[in-house]
Amino acid sequence: MSDESATASGDGDTVFGHLVVERSGGIGGLLLVWDVDIDSSEHREQIGPTVAQLPWQGDSAAQAAAAVGDATGAGTGAGSGVGVGADRYVYVFESRFGLVRFGEAEMPREWKHLVDQVREITEPEHRRPGSR
Repeated sequence: MSDESATASGDGDTVFGHLVVERSGGIGGLLLVWDVDIDSSEHREQIGPTVAQLPWQGDSAAQAAAAVGDATGAGTGAGSGVGVGADRYVYVFESRFGLVRFGEAEMPREWKHLVDQVREITEPEHRRPGSR
């Protein structure tokens, strides 16, 4: 997706909004959440265009169903879309551009790069699964 999809504000700057990255799974089902207000971040010019250009238009419904099944230990076979097993992580990325989910092993390189960037920018919040 290009920057054209982002809304321009009155001063001509692109508005990127928030990026939320959740990592669930692992031993004990620990949920870590990184929430970045891209527009307020000192890293805005670095991470904003990256987020806007990622392929957000994947089949989110299929990804969501597969990720939920995998997080509970079901649906880890071929064709599930997110191939994770016991004690593996599932990542959910949410922004104004869309919602996508990946098993850690199947996550494309550009999304792994985004996780690395987010980890450098902010500390995660620990949450109970199912809480927001």
